[in-house]
Amino acid sequence: MKTPDILLVAVNARYSHASYAIRSLRANLGALRDRSTLLETDLEITPIQLAERIAAQRSRVVGFSIYLWNRPLIEATARILRHSNPSLILIAGGPELTPGYPSGADVQGLWDTVIIGEGESAFRTCCSHFLDDGTFSETSSEILAKPENLSELALPYDEYTEEDITQRTIYAETSRGCPCSCTYCTSDSTTFRLFPLDPLLASFESLWKRGVRQFKFLDRTFNASVRHACAVLNFFLPRVTPDTCLHFEINPSHLHEELLTRMAAFPKGALHLEVGMQTLNPEVSQRIGRKGDPAIALENLRKLCHETGAIVHADLIFGLPGEDEASFAKGFDTLVATSGAPEVQVNWLKGLPGTRLFHEAGQQRLAFNPEPPYELIHSDVLSFDDLCRIQRFARCWELVHNRGKFPEEVRALHAAISPHYYQGYMALMEHIYATEGKFYAIKPAKLQAYLHEHLACLSLKFINHRELRGTEENG
Repeated sequence: MKTPDILLVAVNARYSHASYAIRSLRANLGALRDRSTLLETDLEITPIQLAERIAAQRSRVVGFSIYLWNRPLIEATARILRHSNPSLILIAGGPELTPGYPSGADVQGLWDTVIIGEGESAFRTCCSHFLDDGTFSETSSEILAKPENLSELALPYDEYTEEDITQRTIYAETSRGCPCSCTYCTSDSTTFRLFPLDPLLASFESLWKRGVRQFKFLDRTFNASVRHACAVLNFFLPRVTPDTCLHFEINPSHLHEELLTRMAAFPKGALHLEVGMQTLNPEVSQRIGRKGDPAIALENLRKLCHETGAIVHADLIFGLPGEDEASFAKGFDTLVATSGAPEVQVNWLKGLPGTRLFHEAGQQRLAFNPEPPYELIHSDVLSFDDLCRIQRFARCWELVHNRGKFPEEVRALHAAISPHYYQGYMALMEHIYATEGKFYAIKPAKLQAYLHEHLACLSLKFINHRELRGTEENG
C-alpha cells in the first residue's frame, strides 16, 4: 500500500461522532485527494499513542482539526512529533483557532502553518506548495482564510465509509455562517451562505440509498432561509421511515408559518430540534446582541412543542452579562411552565476565544477560565460561588428531568413545586449535596432514593402547613 503524503487527523469527543471537517478538507484537495488519508480517533487516546499512530503513516504533511474539546491533546501530540519526527509539516485549523493563536508562548514553533477560518482552499494550497517543490507556502505561519464560495466546494458525503454509516453519527450542512450577532458565538456576524440545493439533495439521496436514516445538521441557524429549509424538509418528508431522525438547530425568534407547517407534517420523533432560547430577559438579550423578542421566541417554542411531533431541546445560558440569579430563575420557570419542552439544557456561559464577548470581557466586568472549555469565573452580577451553585442545579435538572429515568417521581416533584421549578430543583440539589458533598458520580438508584426522600419531606411539609392553617382558622 502506498504511503499517503497527506494525513488528516481528527480527535472526536467520542467514537460515535464522525468528523465532517476532515472529510470536507479531503474532498476538496483536488488532484491531491488520492495522496491523502484520514486518521480518526476519540478522547480515549493519549498524546503518545496518537503520535505513534501518526508516525506510522510516514506522511509528509499532517493536518489537525482543533476544537474546544481536543486542543490540549492535539497540542501535546504535536510537541511529541516535533521531537520525534522533525521533518513533518504540521498544519492546524479549526474553530478553536483565532487570529494571534500562533504567537502564544505555549504554541510558538509548534505549527508550520495555522489556518484561521474555513480551510478547504487554504489547506489545498498549502499542501500543493509543499508537495510540488519541497517548500512551504510563501504566506506567513498564520493564514486568514476567506469564507468559501459554497458553489465551488466539493461536497464530502462520499467520504463517509460503510463503517461510518452503520456505527456513527453522519453530519451534514446546508449553509455556513450565521445572520445573527450573538456576542458569545464564534459565528457572530459571519457571512451567511447557502449550499446549492441540487448537488446537496443529490448527495442526501446517495446517503439515503446507502442506508443513512439519521442526519445531524451543523447549520448554526437552519431556519435562516425559509425557502432553503423547506426544500430540505420537502426532500426528507416523503422518505421518512420509523428510524429516521433529523437534527436541526433553529432560532425560535423567526419561525415562519410555512416552516412550522412543514415540521408539523413529520411523524412524531422524526425531527430533533435544538432551540436556542438562551435568555427570556429582553434587556439581557439586547445586551448580548441577540435579535428578536424573547416573548415571541417563547411562543414559537410552545408551538414547536405542542403543534409538531418534534423532540424539542431548548437551550438556556446562565451567567450572561446583566442577568442575575433571580432573572435566570424567572426565565427558567416561565420556560418550563409555558413551553412543555421535554428537554431544557442549562449551559454555563463560555468565553470562547475570538468572540466579541471574549474581547469585551474586561469592560463588561466578566472573567473567564483561560483553559478550555473557558467557563465564566464571575460576571458583573454573579460570583464564582453563585455560578458553581447554579451549575450544580443544572446538573441536578439534567440527571433528574432531562434524562427521563424517573418519570413518576418527576411528575410528583413538579406537582409539588409548580410554578417555582428553579427553587424546587435547587432545594433537591441542596438535599443531595448536603450528603454527597458533590454532584457527580451518583448512581441512578441512589439518585432515585434521594428523590423519594425529598418527595417525602415535601409531602410532610405540605401536611404540616395544612394542619397549621386549619389550627389558625379554628383558633
